[in-house]
Amino acid sequence: MRALAPSALPLLLMLAACGGGAPSVTTPNASAALSKSVAAQAAGALPIKGHCELTFNPPPLPLPPVHRQIDTGTCWFSHLGKTALQGVQDINFAAGTQSGTRTFTAANGDVLRATHAGTSGPGGPGLVRFVTTITIVGGTGRFANATGIFTVRRVLNQATGLTTGSFEGTVSSPGAGKS
Repeated sequence: MRALAPSALPLLLMLAACGGGAPSVTTPNASAALSKSVAAQAAGALPIKGHCELTFNPPPLPLPPVHRQIDTGTCWFSHLGKTALQGVQDINFAAGTQSGTRTFTAANGDVLRATHAGTSGPGGPGLVRFVTTITIVGGTGRFANATGIFTVRRVLNQATGLTTGSFEGTVSSPGAGKS
């Protein structure tokens, strides 16, 4: 988690104001991802849940229309344990949306790769809420050819610059039985 400098607070206030209302999981790919998730469950997918602690590069001032953000952090997943997170996302401040990629690396080196799309909006006084649909698109080791989907719900506290939240969904791991 990362504390932001006081000069970043106006930026975060602008982000909250640009959200256009409460976030939702209705993204362009949400219906397709949900259908994939149902199919994955039928094919033997396992429930997956956990939480992450992230740091990121804040956007410059004045606020650009779109900011490419680099996220790094640590996540705790059921079925992976403690993982390292690397991600890149494009944030559209006017639309209150973000999309990008995520790579989760387990302690044994197995990698889970994903794409994501989500929304953000005001979450109360001094808060920004994020809802993101993450679609698993493969990996290495036991996650070779993995599929699945999970929903991330996070809140950014503008006063502290800290984010908290968790995720839940499903993952298949067809590579689990292979050496």
